[in-house]
Amino acid sequence: MADASVNPLLEQLRAGKPIPADALAGADLREADLAGVRLGGLDLRGARLDGANLTGTVWRACHLDEIRFDQAVLSEAAFIACQGRGASLRAAQANKVWMKQCVWQDVDFRQADLTRFSALSVTFSGCQLQTATLAQAWLSQCDLSGLDLSGVTWAQSHFPDCQLRGTRLTGASLAQCSFNRIDGSAADFTGVQAPSISFYGARLDGARFDGAVLDGAIFDQTRLDHANFSRASLNAARLYGVCSLGMTFAGCKLVEADLSHLQAARADFSHADLSRARLHAAQLPDALWQDTVLDDVRRDDPELRAAELWHPPV
Repeated sequence: MADASVNPLLEQLRAGKPIPADALAGADLREADLAGVRLGGLDLRGARLDGANLTGTVWRACHLDEIRFDQAVLSEAAFIACQGRGASLRAAQANKVWMKQCVWQDVDFRQADLTRFSALSVTFSGCQLQTATLAQAWLSQCDLSGLDLSGVTWAQSHFPDCQLRGTRLTGASLAQCSFNRIDGSAADFTGVQAPSISFYGARLDGARFDGAVLDGAIFDQTRLDHANFSRASLNAARLYGVCSLGMTFAGCKLVEADLSHLQAARADFSHADLSRARLHAAQLPDALWQDTVLDDVRRDDPELRAAELWHPPV
């Protein structure tokens, strides 16, 4: 329960009146009811809000180091230009939370409900999100680089223009997710289950997709220098207009994949299955084709190529 000594301060907040910036630093606010309260420019470092009702609260430019939101109700709360190190939102109800221009370092989001969570320009350095529920979420221009997200189960979530450099997502389930225009250089997607995932316009140099299920995936206009798709399933996937060096598709399934306009010097298609794949206008110098299955491959379409190269008369 909240410390009774802070009740006057809480009443001021509920009434929309200002309080001293550090008045609640280290305060015991467990199970307090602060629904709808606006908190601006406050130092709440070390405060305890475990189990508190924080529905619809607005946090602006607050310092939240070591704060505890464990099992708190944060539904529809907003965090704007806040920063926190070592904070915990473990098992918090954080559905429909909005964050903008926040910096989180070593924050624990495990078991938090982040359904319909939205974030813009937020940094998640060293944060723990492995067992958080992320569904129908939208994170744009956020930094999740270097995080260990192995085995996460995310659904219908989108990460446009985010940074995932060196992020580890091995064995993750990413149903109906998109990572358009991300920088996922050296990210590890080994063994992910992600049919129909989209990486449109992304940078994935050195990324690993070994053994991943990526049927129907979209990699159009993506940069994939030295990316590894060994033994991955890319049936009916699109790699339209990809221009990259040294990609590996050894043992990969590319049945009915669209590789139109693929430019891939020194690509390795050894033991891959490209049955009925489309290779229209593809340029694959020095590619390796050892034991590659090329049954019914669709190569250049002359009429389409003529249309692509047509220019109106001057």
